[in-house]
Amino acid sequence: MIIELSEELQNKFHGSDSFDQVMALQGEVYRAKEGRRTIMFEHQGREYFAKIHHGIGWGEIWKNLTSIRLPVTNASNEWKAVDLLEKSVVATVKIVGKGMRGSNPAKCESFVIMEALDEQVEVEDFLKEMGGLDGRRRVELKRAIVRQVADAARRMHGAGMNHRDFYLCHFHILERDWSEWSPEEELRLPLIDLHRAQIRNSVPRRWLIKDLGALLFSAVDCQISDRDLVTFLKIYIGPNWRMRLREDAGLWLSVVRRAAKFYQLHRRKPMRLPGVFRHLR
Repeated sequence: MIIELSEELQNKFHGSDSFDQVMALQGEVYRAKEGRRTIMFEHQGREYFAKIHHGIGWGEIWKNLTSIRLPVTNASNEWKAVDLLEKSVVATVKIVGKGMRGSNPAKCESFVIMEALDEQVEVEDFLKEMGGLDGRRRVELKRAIVRQVADAARRMHGAGMNHRDFYLCHFHILERDWSEWSPEEELRLPLIDLHRAQIRNSVPRRWLIKDLGALLFSAVDCQISDRDLVTFLKIYIGPNWRMRLREDAGLWLSVVRRAAKFYQLHRRKPMRLPGVFRHLR
């Protein structure tokens, strides 16, 4: 059995049955699906999120495997992904508790507890309003966000991790008075929802396509311009991005096609093809 709790939680969950106390935790339920509960609770004036896995059963495991999907059987995916992002200097959640018991993948019980983020606004929503800014400062803030997202994607993929739900809604940003923002300020855009993440020595091409396709799909309706996409490519690919974009045109064409497929499915209309990718057709 594994159980680790930060000092601030040890006075809430204590004794020989501390694992059971976490598993029976009550709070505001945000999600309950496939043997997993996500709840928010308060302790000593601070909010926390707990993801509690009760075991998904062999039926759910086989359903995932027959659909060629890797099942998530416990919470360790989340804490391993957070650890890798922290080592890769990518902003994410802070884990303050984790635990697992049982070796049977269908019945394994586990949990991960995280401090609630101060950054509670989804970047996908924020980009549509941009904090009420206009003119040059609106553009500067948008480019700063694009650079941060690109840097996080580059570092994450470079470390061998793919997210599997890599949409802009899984980056968060502060709700604040943005009229006082200046380009010199450091932006923090923590990346969340890491329970499906996969970690290898390097990310296979098909999973790069899925991550980047999801990111492009979620950005198309967020007032992202062609220059914004160039800003992204300069950070994600590197300074020789034009040459590498041509050399790996097959990858990026697949990214665009995947985004367009999702866009047609969910928006019921064709996706506007970004100009920077038009020559790849």
